[in-house]
Amino acid sequence: MTIDDYFSALERGLRQNLRAGKIADAVTCLASDDYNGLLRCRVIFWDDSCLDIYEVVSTELGYPVRVHYAYTFLRQGQRIFRYDNAPHHPEIITHPHHKHLGANDRLAPAEQPTLSQILAEIETWLGK
Repeated sequence: MTIDDYFSALERGLRQNLRAGKIADAVTCLASDDYNGLLRCRVIFWDDSCLDIYEVVSTELGYPVRVHYAYTFLRQGQRIFRYDNAPHHPEIITHPHHKHLGANDRLAPAEQPTLSQILAEIETWLGK
């Protein structure tokens, strides 16, 4: 699998997912070589809440490995949650993976989520 294959599949999946809303502007996909790259995009939901997606991905092993990621869900200008793997919280049992909750940035352990899991979590917020 090349990085372009991964980028295409992710963008196609977002555009075809009825839960995802619409993609704002273009998806930024920057490949540094055939197997490594950066993806950024914003998905806007029906209530104008949004999900910012940031991934640095390697496909050198034949499958995508998210080397760095951050998924930030914003509603009415306030951060609801952010999953990321920045290594700045070694005290968390799931280090480096963790979750920030709410505007107060409460920290919680979290395994690396899939995009499907994140969209399902957002779906529960959209129902509130």
